[in-house]
Amino acid sequence: MSDARLNLITLLIFCCVFALVLTIAAWQKARRQRQQREQRWQQVLKEVSPAAAEITSDSILRDEVTTPFMRVPLLGRALAILWAQLAFIGWKKNLVQRALSLGAVSLVIGMIMGQRTLLPLTMGWVFSLLLFVSTAVLLFRSTLQKHLKALRESLPEAIDAITRSCRAGVPVANTFAIVAEHLSGPLANEFKTIDHWLKLGIPLRQVIQTSATRVPMAEYRFFVVILIINQEAGGRLGETLERLSATLRDRRELQLKVQSKTSEARASAKIVAALFPCCLAYLYIKSPEDFSFLFSDPVGTSVLIYALCSVSLGMLVTHLMVKRVG
Repeated sequence: MSDARLNLITLLIFCCVFALVLTIAAWQKARRQRQQREQRWQQVLKEVSPAAAEITSDSILRDEVTTPFMRVPLLGRALAILWAQLAFIGWKKNLVQRALSLGAVSLVIGMIMGQRTLLPLTMGWVFSLLLFVSTAVLLFRSTLQKHLKALRESLPEAIDAITRSCRAGVPVANTFAIVAEHLSGPLANEFKTIDHWLKLGIPLRQVIQTSATRVPMAEYRFFVVILIINQEAGGRLGETLERLSATLRDRRELQLKVQSKTSEARASAKIVAALFPCCLAYLYIKSPEDFSFLFSDPVGTSVLIYALCSVSLGMLVTHLMVKRVG
């Protein structure tokens, strides 16, 4: 029993350290990407107006989003952004039902898995929590990426429509409703939301700034930055939006080329990542006694912990290598 507790503590410590390393790496990566965006687009912002040189996307997007979690210490900003993204993908209306359904399924599966261990109740809760968090993160990221992909594909077309409307003399605040009628998908819903708040009398800067926080996509935030700068400093909006649309199309073509060249590496990474759970499932079906050995025996638990640590580290290294190439 003491060996099992020691192995459990070792596993929990590894999970905490692993999560801390991922958090630090994600923070550093986000910081580097933000600095690169500032440097890459600073010249574009200066061309709009001389006064735009003193305005950056960081200062424009600095205001907080009002959410129920904004006052949470340390994590308030991150939770506010997460809350806004849940609204963007349409999960906020039925979030409680989704959480309860996923929690019930995770609890049942986790308790079933925990019955084969030396600590059934403790390990059952641990497995349930890990399954709930991992499944929720996977579903959220998958849905968010699907929405962002559709938005990224329709954004240049929407910018072209706004450019034509502005050149025809239509105010920018009135173009969102016009463009939304000819679009479909998440971008049309986002433009309808913007038009709704504008009709209620909310200033354009505040509305599109909140929209940029709700949509975690750099291309969309560049579009928002240009609109805000034009509202505050003036400039030739049509030419700037036309240049942005051409840049977005060029970036999209480059991303497609990179994806085609790295498709083999990404497929190999997915296959390697699926080997471990597939082997466990095959072992559970073909040899339940050996599978029970991994949970009920201290030696088997040690082997399982080593395998989990080794596979997690290998998947992390593979993921970082593929992301660096892509």
